[in-house]
Amino acid sequence: MDLKLNFTRISQLYPFLFFSSQEMKIQKSNLDWFTRVLPAHAGSIPSKISGVVLGIVAIACSALPSQAAERVYLSYASANISVSVEALEAYAHQQETHPELESYLLLLSPADQQEFRDVLDDSVHLDPLMVDRFFRSPTGEWVLEKLGDLIQAQSHQEGQTSVENGSEGIRTALVKAAADPQGLNLINILRYFPSEGIYLNTALMFELRTQIETLLKETDAVINEVVSLSQHEESLNRTIDFRQKPDIRQTGPYAVEMQTSILYDQQRQRRVPVDLYLPTPLKTVNLGQPHSMPLIVVSHGLGGDRTNYADFGRHLASYGFAAALIQHPGSDTEQVQALLSGQASEVFKVSEFIDRPKDISFLLDELEQRNAGLYNNQLNLNQVGVVGHSFGAYTALAIGGAQIDYQNLELDCLSKFDSVNLARMFQCRALELPHQVYDLRDSRVTAIMPINPVNSSIFGQHSLSQLSLPILWKTSGKDTVTPVAWEQVRSFTWLKTPDKYLLLAEGDHHINLNLSSVNRVVSVSLREIIEPTPATVNSYVNAMGLAFFQVYLMHDETYRTYLQPAYAKAISEQPYPLSLVRSITTEQFFKAIEQARL
Repeated sequence: MDLKLNFTRISQLYPFLFFSSQEMKIQKSNLDWFTRVLPAHAGSIPSKISGVVLGIVAIACSALPSQAAERVYLSYASANISVSVEALEAYAHQQETHPELESYLLLLSPADQQEFRDVLDDSVHLDPLMVDRFFRSPTGEWVLEKLGDLIQAQSHQEGQTSVENGSEGIRTALVKAAADPQGLNLINILRYFPSEGIYLNTALMFELRTQIETLLKETDAVINEVVSLSQHEESLNRTIDFRQKPDIRQTGPYAVEMQTSILYDQQRQRRVPVDLYLPTPLKTVNLGQPHSMPLIVVSHGLGGDRTNYADFGRHLASYGFAAALIQHPGSDTEQVQALLSGQASEVFKVSEFIDRPKDISFLLDELEQRNAGLYNNQLNLNQVGVVGHSFGAYTALAIGGAQIDYQNLELDCLSKFDSVNLARMFQCRALELPHQVYDLRDSRVTAIMPINPVNSSIFGQHSLSQLSLPILWKTSGKDTVTPVAWEQVRSFTWLKTPDKYLLLAEGDHHINLNLSSVNRVVSVSLREIIEPTPATVNSYVNAMGLAFFQVYLMHDETYRTYLQPAYAKAISEQPYPLSLVRSITTEQFFKAIEQARL
């Protein structure tokens, strides 16, 4: 049996393969996968496991097929070269060039040769049991199925050649390579692949480099366009000395208390933890008037929990809001840890696309019942804001009225596999849901603040253009999970609501990952490798989010002064320059894209 293997697609999919169980960005202090052909360090999240479990892994690996790849067939331009795995290993580790590699290397520049060596040698140490569990989850199987269309096994029977999806062989190689003391690298994957011959289209590997370079240029061009538009909008308004204005990045006048409740939805048999931040004493807020305290609900991202935006919750409460930080079972930290410890079979439950918005509606129902008795009837539950990060931002858009567009989602998910947009993989899982209209809109929600939302495929232009409530859309210039150009700014151009704001923090990431923890030991917990959001970025969210909700929930027009490019510029700090725009058109977006491609 021969195996045809597209080397480039392996390189592209490394971020998927070891990154998908948690939305995150690897810190540039070690390696920025986005600028490398093989981002092998985009590690996933190891779980705490015992030595007994590792023993089980060793037994499991020993039961896997013993056949392994011995030769690799490289193709570049019109050249087709056969190379042994041992020759590739010597080239990667000892920089020895075997004669059978010489003719191939003549086709490459010195820079390409070094890049090729790096592709072969980059390693990451991961828990093999974790790797196996992830690839047996629905998300992992989806990745394998896509990759298997590119890494195809050919079988020869009775003179006939048939092509089979190579997903099972890929899983076998990945698990066994992860169990190898040298770590998981391409050499080990080749060595452990259960086929004697592997065909690598290395021309596509360099095509990937071009694709990434193009994407980086497009990203820079779109960011420059946003910055330019922000500067233009600023020039149209009168100059304001914000040093003479209250610094709304600072804590407000009220003391804050936090109350934790574990709510239970009998209808869905679902446990929903909530941390409620309140200004105290309540009777001093707005003179204790009934229904005078708007509520803001904060929804975490995939693999997160209700503590992720605790600082924002306290900040809002210090200015007289009630802030409810909700935790969604089935897509939180506990769900990911359960997968990695063998207690769950998937990274997140596909029902979370529906349950997350319903969690918020259920919370509002519960607070309505408790308002008079516990909160002096001061909560205004008809003026509710929703803030969400990533999957939580999807949640905010859904409860704000965006509906799942299955036609758009199918087109995107069946098209060419786009591994640069990691968010698409998660969105495509929504195709597992019954294809029907889900009424997730809650009219009590009157303003939303999506942060780096997962959105473009699952909603698309038609759905997002139907939103009519005020939106503050925050994005990050170095987001490689929901890319700033195609997953963020393009989607913002689809909005038709008149009250919309795009807040861009250059230099900011989707989520920060402590890479040294991943490579230091395979038994660190999920919380140990996620680093806090930088204080500067937190201050942006606190200030701009506060101003937005003051205007659109409290109806305090004095805060509108802060919702303009001049204020974003006034609080902007390196290395996270901040820009704010009210509008960017589709034409402006694509003009920037076209200029980047020249």
